[in-house]
Amino acid sequence: MTTRFLIFFSLFLLIIDISIIKYPHLVFSQNDITNNIINNNTWISKRDNLNITMKLAPEVPVIDQKTIISFDIRKLDGPAFPGDLNTRVTITDHDGRLYKFNNQIIPVTNGTFSVDYIFPDDGEHRIILQLYNNTSAFTISSFDIFIPHPLQPSPADDFFSSILKFFQNLKF
Repeated sequence: MTTRFLIFFSLFLLIIDISIIKYPHLVFSQNDITNNIINNNTWISKRDNLNITMKLAPEVPVIDQKTIISFDIRKLDGPAFPGDLNTRVTITDHDGRLYKFNNQIIPVTNGTFSVDYIFPDDGEHRIILQLYNNTSAFTISSFDIFIPHPLQPSPADDFFSSILKFFQNLKF
């Protein structure tokens, strides 16, 4: 009995040692990645007395799935929103590609508007707003976001499944 136990325990330690060498950085938890998605979710213009806030839904965009990008425009000196505003939205990516939403002018209603966008790839993107008072452009704002790469299966999953298979194949 003790010989089997020693062999079994030695094999177990050997598997642990091999897995530590093969996967030296096992991660059993991860930081909340939503903190780093939007680098600047608020844009303030003292000259134009504007505060523009951007939100994403979902908070962490998924590649090739619809993301709602919503904006809230308020005056700096109070909760009121400016009237008669329109905007054009342009999205750029790290490769220099531009998406202009058919170059259409989007009306700002009650200080809010949103656009739907499907991010084609991960990496850094910039959302550029060109604001119009009636038909005259008067300011430009930009927001930087980072779309994370989709998470791959963890090496820890392979490690634990191989240990489980090893123990299932043992015959006493």
